[in-house]
Amino acid sequence: MRRDVVYYYEAPLNAVFAAFVQAANQQFGKNCKIDQGKTISFALNYSFKYNMNGGAVTAHFMPYQNGTAVNLRYSVVQLFGARYMRHANDLTGFVNGLLHVSGSVIELPVQQFLDYEAQTPSAGVQVQSEQSPYVPPQTAQTVFCPHCDAPISAQAAFCPRCGSKQG
Repeated sequence: MRRDVVYYYEAPLNAVFAAFVQAANQQFGKNCKIDQGKTISFALNYSFKYNMNGGAVTAHFMPYQNGTAVNLRYSVVQLFGARYMRHANDLTGFVNGLLHVSGSVIELPVQQFLDYEAQTPSAGVQVQSEQSPYVPPQTAQTVFCPHCDAPISAQAAFCPRCGSKQG
């Protein structure tokens, strides 16, 4: 069974890609494979929360309008009752906290992502998996993460460097 859901983020591709890499590595991934700037793939474990019997997620990335489009393609072993949208919402919720930007669901065909990947070299985007290069707009109040001492917005739910929950 395959299911796709596409999100739009009003943030640059490298920032969105880095945030998804961090989310996959810290919270949601197993055997994470990365094609810089294009795709992230990782295995899904058996999960009561998501009613999944295993499978995989491949996240495809491409510039779109003034931001980035992300296609989450789920290949789930269990055919009935899998809650892939719940997993997608949890995954993007984590990413939203890192970016301080909310993704919104949009309609885009998967073929657009595949065409973009076919014509774009992988080395075009350099991202470190440990920290997002996205710098949120300056706010009047800046605090420091108690776990890694990174400067963050006082309103941030998660640290953009280490991903730890704030507050």
